[in-house]
Amino acid sequence: MYMYGIPVGEEQRLRCFYSAFFNIIREEVINYTQLKTLMGEQKVEMTAAERIKAYNEGKEVDHIPYTLQAPDPAMADIFGFTTSQFAKDFEVKSEVIRRRKEEFGLDSFNVGLGLRTIGVALGSKLGVPEHGIDYIEHHVLQDYADFDKLEVTDPYKNPVLAPILENAKRLKERFPDVSMTTSVAGPISTAIAVRPVEKVLRDTRKNPEMLHKLLDLTVVCSLKWFEAFYHEFGSVGTNFSDPVTCMDVISKKQFDEFSLPYIKKLIDGTEKIMGSRPGAHICGKTSPIWSDLADAGLFSFSIDNCEDLEVAKREVGDRMRFAGNVPPIEVMKDGSIDDVIEACKDCLRKCGDNPKGYILNTGCQLPIGTPKRNVEAFIYAARKYGRGAQLGKLPRGILED
Repeated sequence: MYMYGIPVGEEQRLRCFYSAFFNIIREEVINYTQLKTLMGEQKVEMTAAERIKAYNEGKEVDHIPYTLQAPDPAMADIFGFTTSQFAKDFEVKSEVIRRRKEEFGLDSFNVGLGLRTIGVALGSKLGVPEHGIDYIEHHVLQDYADFDKLEVTDPYKNPVLAPILENAKRLKERFPDVSMTTSVAGPISTAIAVRPVEKVLRDTRKNPEMLHKLLDLTVVCSLKWFEAFYHEFGSVGTNFSDPVTCMDVISKKQFDEFSLPYIKKLIDGTEKIMGSRPGAHICGKTSPIWSDLADAGLFSFSIDNCEDLEVAKREVGDRMRFAGNVPPIEVMKDGSIDDVIEACKDCLRKCGDNPKGYILNTGCQLPIGTPKRNVEAFIYAARKYGRGAQLGKLPRGILED
């Protein structure tokens, strides 16, 4: 009997041969012991603050600036803590920040508002698992008849926000030499923490006037948070995440009417408060709105791994910085050390010479269960192949590879 012109027995034998062959190829070139040795030989000549300052000034730096989209649950998990422990125990939170700095070279930390925090501050009910991602159990705004009951959140008085602000003060006292940033959710992503997502999407067609009022409220609340942070700590780096704004969820027409005006208001308001423009991350497909985000004044855009960094650089790299986009699941969580290194090199080749700058980052948040060895492989690659980075030029490390 034949299949594709090959006797079945022979076809099966060839399958076994090629399977074994490719398994050999896939064996790790660098194992974890070797990786630790190689990392120990790397010299870091600048702090993160010194590096980004020099990089922004167009000077050559020791290696490409890098960061990780590592939410609290993922980073706590890497160091052996649960989400609940990190959220409730100040000493656990401090230990994670200390180890991030010492072991990963991440000498900054974020005390911000998650995707659901403002929604909860306005009255939605939060579900918090022992170890996992929180979620909205009940949305406060089921009916717009209750809209006038919602009040602009005061970070100093709101029972949800005030403890977060107080926690930021304690952490800054504990780590005075580590830079601190803050963040909020984007307008539409905040809105779906106040009102169910299916109702918000329906509002774009059936009740646009009230949706505009809700979106305006979300921006006002976000800027109130930035004002409080500025009052306490001065100008700090800011960021917003807006996953619902991606083109996988809303149309370009919906974006133009219900997202872009409020993103622009958030960017302008942030710059007025902090003296600098924020960065942003939007999950999923975003290429149709890159130019709009650049025109809106976004400083830096973290791009999902479903998009191509090289295309982004070509289209709007002269107007906006990019960060990304190592795959967080396929590579960072499930890949090998070599997979991580190769993915980092690929990102550097594609966008390391972006005219407005590039930050090596993951394409989205690290999931819980990401192995520590892969985070270390990411850092190793940033330092080795991002060596000699300069604004608008490919790093010497990748050129010499």
